[in-house]
Amino acid sequence: MTGGFHADPAALDALALRLEDTAEEYGAAASQVETAGSGDLGPAAVSGALAVLAGEWSGRIRAVETDFATAAGSVRAAAKAYRTTDAAAAEELGRADG
Repeated sequence: MTGGFHADPAALDALALRLEDTAEEYGAAASQVETAGSGDLGPAAVSGALAVLAGEWSGRIRAVETDFATAAGSVRAAAKAYRTTDAAAAEELGRADG
């Protein structure tokens, strides 16, 4: 059995896609919350309170959306780095064999 580290760039790409999809879902949820806090909802005090609450919730949801999108970008960058390293190592091995 050999030791060392193994990375699967394809699995990392799949994870990045799931993270991007999740970020999009959070974005859609934030948009729904923002929409829910608008319009004629009765007395001004009620509408105002709901707008403030919806703004706070949508801001928190948008922050989570950003976190997932950032994580997806980082995972994609890692997959690219592993591919680049693997390609360079394969090229170097090819030179050593020749």
